[in-house]
Amino acid sequence: MSENRMGEFLAALRKTKGYTQQEIAERLGVSNKTVSSWETGASAPDISMLPVLAELYEVTCDEIIRGKRIPAADLPNKNQPKRDKAIRRILQKQQTNLATVCWISGGLTVLGILVTMLTGFAALESLLAFFIGLIFLIASFVTAAIALRRIRFALGSDWINEETDKLNASIDKAFLGIICANTGAFAFILPHATAPVHTGLNTDWLLPEFACGLLGLFLALLVGIPVLLHRRKKILQIPLTEGASLSAADPRQKAIAQNKLAQWRYKHIVLIIILPLFLFATVAVCLGAINSSLQYHVSLGGSQTLDCTAESLNAVQGPFLECEYTLVSEDQPQSPTETGKYEVKFLFPEFPEHWRKYYRTENTDKGTLVTIWKYRVKIYDSEEILEFYAYQAEYQGGISVLSATKYGDARYLITLEVAPTLYDEYMQQQTANLNDTLSLCTLGVAALGVLSLAVSVPVFLRKNRNFRRSFPQV
Repeated sequence: MSENRMGEFLAALRKTKGYTQQEIAERLGVSNKTVSSWETGASAPDISMLPVLAELYEVTCDEIIRGKRIPAADLPNKNQPKRDKAIRRILQKQQTNLATVCWISGGLTVLGILVTMLTGFAALESLLAFFIGLIFLIASFVTAAIALRRIRFALGSDWINEETDKLNASIDKAFLGIICANTGAFAFILPHATAPVHTGLNTDWLLPEFACGLLGLFLALLVGIPVLLHRRKKILQIPLTEGASLSAADPRQKAIAQNKLAQWRYKHIVLIIILPLFLFATVAVCLGAINSSLQYHVSLGGSQTLDCTAESLNAVQGPFLECEYTLVSEDQPQSPTETGKYEVKFLFPEFPEHWRKYYRTENTDKGTLVTIWKYRVKIYDSEEILEFYAYQAEYQGGISVLSATKYGDARYLITLEVAPTLYDEYMQQQTANLNDTLSLCTLGVAALGVLSLAVSVPVFLRKNRNFRRSFPQV
């Protein structure tokens, strides 16, 4: 048997397993050049290396020496029970190590969140709290990455049997879970980074923090799950041996079918269920936020106290000062001592457009008819009646005289309760109508989201049932 034939066989085994020369060198504790010299025939492996190579490539030492595979009927099977027992022992140990790694990493993540909250909310050092929590999260990720890599390295091949593949899949899922947990934790503590130095957030930020954490977790899952499925697909597509074929009953073929089904489920869950629900929820939240921000604040109205004379109280203002007009009609009191408000109408041949939103107007063939109120109020502790016209724009919503007192010869102290102006009332009504419309739209979009969920889940289940029929071995 020539060394070159042995080298070609070693190279074929390595490529079949999907390893690089550097990975083989790291596993065997030799240099990359040594592995290359074995495969090119420049040198042969030391006899002490043959059992290690045989275990790594899942062949026998005799096969490596011969440079070819020996039919299974010609191979002795006396060592198989010992090999199976050793593999089970390794699997049990690595399963325990995997659980320990998950607990340690999860503990560091939770500790990072708790330290951040205590430092930010209690010690009022939110920015410092963010960086302390970030250190714990980085420690959690690095610890998990190193420990899981060591576990995977100890397992050796990506596929020895069904149990080793399940453990490798569990390692991948654990790593995905750790990444998602740390991403969600990072998003949870991220608001603390927005606080100025030596200040802290109050507990009102807890709800936004939870929202950020859930969003970060959702995005991590949305990206991490397809990456995990793609990795599993690549691993399962590596052939067992050169020219090997898989039967439908083979455990590896079953794992391939399960991975295809998982990929199909993820894609359709995202497209059929999550995406429509996310769109409806986003639109509903946006409409609700717009609705809550739409408020019209009345700038005028409320109680007023006037210190005035009868002439100043009846002074014309606004359009009555700018344009010509004629008195059309005026309601009169039934008796000289009667008090109250009376309707007065004026006709403007040309009424300024910018005043229309402040006065009650009516267009006629002769011009614009403007209606205002005339008020008559009894002076306190006197029989005198004070009469004045509400020419001012801010009085057009209506006023009520609470009290009127005369002091001196011609001055009055009047307390008025002023209603919002006509323009304010109009804007308030428009805002209320818009709020009602947005509320109905928000409820409608939310109902559509629930309806889409009620429709998409049965559709997904039906499609999933039909798709599973093509994988009877799952």
